[in-house]
Parts: sequence; structure tokens; C-alpha cells
Amino acid sequence: MKSLIKSIWSRTKKESEVRRLDHPRNLRVGDLLQMSDSYGLPEYLRAQVFKVVGLGTCQFQHSFSTTFNLRGENDDGIELTIEEDSGRDRAAFSFAAGEDLVEKIFDLGEFSKIFESTGTKLLAKDTSILDGFIAEEYTQTVIAERGYYYEGQDFRGSKPPSLEGEGEPFDYFSLESKQGNHAVEIEVYEGGETEVYMTLYRDTTDIKELWPASGQ
Repeated sequence: MKSLIKSIWSRTKKESEVRRLDHPRNLRVGDLLQMSDSYGLPEYLRAQVFKVVGLGTCQFQHSFSTTFNLRGENDDGIELTIEEDSGRDRAAFSFAAGEDLVEKIFDLGEFSKIFESTGTKLLAKDTSILDGFIAEEYTQTVIAERGYYYEGQDFRGSKPPSLEGEGEPFDYFSLESKQGNHAVEIEVYEGGETEVYMTLYRDTTDIKELWPASGQ
């Protein structure tokens, strides 16, 4: 009887130690995710398996969001943030666009107006460059909102910094498509370093499978 109880206790303890990963908001470095094979997804995402290779935290006023750095089987990189929209979670997949790529997608003269006033309209010259990631037209919704980035830091389940400004400061600009499924997001850091992201919003159900890192 004692050996039976010991066996059951040992098995129960081992099972409880296995981390269950049931929502992408709970991803950690080393975890894997697989996208749906839906033809509604860009080929870059469709049925692809990604590994979380890093993360960071963005702060706007007193709100925080975790950004996951994903790496695909072909060494492709993309960022994922889980956002809440009208009470529902959605996945924001953001593709970093360098200056050369931005110039191929937009007229740089029109693009520069983003930094001058709100309500700016931006038309894409070519939506086929990043299949599925680019809308035909965007309207600016955010201009120069101050944010802070914490490289490699994760505040989920812990107390965030008590004061703003402990992270790396940047000014945030954003434009959205009419349907709300696409965005252009821009972060301007001190010294003028500028990062541009082409963002695609999808339902979190497009993330088909989740696997915790081995040994967790």
C-alpha cells in the first residue's frame, strides 16, 4: 500500500510540474507556436512554426504590453503582441521594414508628413511586396505618444517599474487601415533612430498549436 501511494504521489507531482501553455499571451522564451494553414493568412505565416527567441516590454503611461520575438524555420523573424480589442484578444504580427523597403511601399515625401500632424493619409504604392501585410490606404491615429521599451524584461506577474522613464524612451506614431486589420507603427528613439513595422492583426485562433519549451 505504501509503495502504491508513493507511486501515485510521484506521478502526480511530476505531472503538476509540466507547464501548460493554453494561450499565446503566456508564451516564454523557448516556446513554440504553429500557425493555422488557413489561406486567409499570408504565406509568410501560413502553417509556419515559430520559436520565441526573445521578448521585451513596451510601456505607455501605466499600461504594459509584452512583445515576443519569433524566429521561423527558415530563420525568418517577426514580432508578436497579444492585444485586446473590444473585449477580444487579437494577435498583432509586426514585420520590421528597413528604409529601402519603406521606400518601395510608400512615397517618402508623403511618409514624412506622419511626423507633422494627425489625420495624415498614406497610400501604398505596392501591396504585393509583403503579401498580406500591407493595406492600400492608412489613416494616422497616433502622433508622438511617449513610450518606453524594456529590452529582455518581462513584467507579467510581477510589479512593473514605479515610475515611467526607466526604459528606453521613444515617440510612437501609428496609422491604421480602414478595416482595422493593418497598421504602420513607427518608433523614433533618441538620436533619431527610427523603426518602422508593418503590422497585421489576426484573431488569436489563427495560432493553432502551442508547445512549452522542453523541460518546462
